[in-house]
Amino acid sequence: MVNEMTLLDLSLFKTDNVSVELNDDGRLYTFGLGGGRIEYDGFKAYSGKYIVADLTNRLDISTGITWSFSASDGRFIAFKMGLLPGLKTRIALPFSVLDGSTLFLPRTPGKLKTVTQGRPIPIDAVSSFKLSAGDSRCEMKLTIHGLYISDSEPEYPLPDVKMVDALGQKLCTDWPGKTKSTDELREYMRTEFERTSALDGQPSLFGDDRSRFGGWKKKPLGDATGFFRLTNDGRRYWLVDPDGYAFFSMGLDCVTVDGDCNLNGITKLCCELPPRGSVGWNEGRGDTFSFHKSNLYKAFGGDWYDNWSLMTRVRMNEWGFNTIACWSDLDHARRSGQPYTYIFGGRPLTKARVFRDFPDVFSPEYREVSREWAAQIKPFADDPYLLGYFMGNEPEWAFVNELNLAELLWDKRGFASRDRLIGFLTEKYGDVVSLNRAWETSYKSFDDISTVEKPNRNRSDDTWAFTREMIREYMRVMSEEIHGVDKNHLNLGIRYAWLSSEALASGSEYVDIFSFNCYQIDPTDSINNFYAKVKKPVIIGEFHFGALDVGLDATGLRGVTSQHERGVAYRYYMQKAASSPYCLGAHYFTLNDQAYLGRFDGENYQIGVVDVCQKPYAGFVEGIIKTHAELYDIADGKAPDARRPQEIPAIAF
Repeated sequence: MVNEMTLLDLSLFKTDNVSVELNDDGRLYTFGLGGGRIEYDGFKAYSGKYIVADLTNRLDISTGITWSFSASDGRFIAFKMGLLPGLKTRIALPFSVLDGSTLFLPRTPGKLKTVTQGRPIPIDAVSSFKLSAGDSRCEMKLTIHGLYISDSEPEYPLPDVKMVDALGQKLCTDWPGKTKSTDELREYMRTEFERTSALDGQPSLFGDDRSRFGGWKKKPLGDATGFFRLTNDGRRYWLVDPDGYAFFSMGLDCVTVDGDCNLNGITKLCCELPPRGSVGWNEGRGDTFSFHKSNLYKAFGGDWYDNWSLMTRVRMNEWGFNTIACWSDLDHARRSGQPYTYIFGGRPLTKARVFRDFPDVFSPEYREVSREWAAQIKPFADDPYLLGYFMGNEPEWAFVNELNLAELLWDKRGFASRDRLIGFLTEKYGDVVSLNRAWETSYKSFDDISTVEKPNRNRSDDTWAFTREMIREYMRVMSEEIHGVDKNHLNLGIRYAWLSSEALASGSEYVDIFSFNCYQIDPTDSINNFYAKVKKPVIIGEFHFGALDVGLDATGLRGVTSQHERGVAYRYYMQKAASSPYCLGAHYFTLNDQAYLGRFDGENYQIGVVDVCQKPYAGFVEGIIKTHAELYDIADGKAPDARRPQEIPAIAF
């Protein structure tokens, strides 16, 4: 309950590209197509622990808004979040998150995903905050019913409305292909299972051109070694499959019965849910429910998993995918007879960390936890169908642009990495007098160095040099410990979200292939930029495109106009990737649409190859098949000919 609160006067807001009108219970703000912002000055006049607002997104689709807190010197930290359509939702941001230590804020009832952007700001340095929206396909309408500063976390009331049907589909909207009943669901899935069962074990859609691993028989590249390897034919880099044929990885992420929906605090938004303990409930994760799994059970009963696995194996073959990529069901992957990748679970973390999930990399503890962590690859070490392993995905510390990790060590006494930094400076300068001369400082000893002194070019050069050493050690220890368990498979790197600083190239000498996720329409520039920094071939771990024509309200990180244009976008992207001599493959994210009410963190994107009722999106699949039929020729030098897709502003958070 709220113990004490301070109401903020909405009339004091300054607006930019926003029109305002009064509603019965609040003020309706209409943001222009080019975005807009509402800004509130005088923030330091208030104290409390939370900033709280009751908001309603007046559109019929999800929308993203950003809360930003700024200091007078230009520093800012921001929190981008999603809102469901038409649902009055209470948002409460704790001021403690201004320290930037939490990248993804927990969900609260009604709110979708929230991502932290920018750099930490002490609460007493904040001078203003603003609420803003980005570019959109239509004007965004947001009602602010009330805004206040609170001394305690509030409750999160929701109106008594229904938003999804018994199958997990959006309730109030119709579209071509929507499943109208459980009977229709059963009929479709059983018919599809019979069709795919008849095709199980049949040759690939692409005939004799493909090896048993999905490699290209027209291009043998040396001896069969029994495992995937890497080569360069003089024109480009290639993967080579275990039988010795050229291999370009056409992958699909999340080949699993996922779609878990985080229903904590929002079960009332569902029309119908089966009893606790039924198939679909994830009892270990609170109110987490998979409509995907529940729908399969409704169709097949106790055989639901085996039937899904067979159906999916045949579909992957029909669609031309040759890699079961990250986050997939490994039991399904290993019995499918298709190449797959492994992504390590968790991270080797020390008890005390430098920032977010970046460990004390020079400590003996880091080596010890890395050894324990690396042991998880042992059961897969001799499997010829394992293409390679990713050491991780999008580390949270790397989400801050130009993050100088060494500058965060000064106040972390007892860290081995801090001791190593002081040793690094002692070795370079010899004595503190020389360091003071170079840094224009007045420290009495190396141990006296802090973040208080003014910035200096020499100091920045030194701390960036040590930041690169920290990242290099981060990569080296993990790679060495994995190699001690598995010497057969390719190290595919760590799947960075983007090149947030050039220091991320450090440690690339310890991997075979450098990986990153690339949510662009055309990945060419990203491929070239990474290759220029690391001089290693690359794999793209994630990309996707979504549309708003099939009952979900958010496109994901790239939006196009329709399911047909998703197929166009896929073909354009993959042709660009394959035509690069440095790219070895790209993996689409994901097999399944995300839950309409949001997965564990609140993402609810229309990005799947299939919907919640296991129906493939025909226009998208048509583009996928066409792409995979021609991609080896493109990789081998044929000129790409795909057109650029018709984009719309993305709805993502």
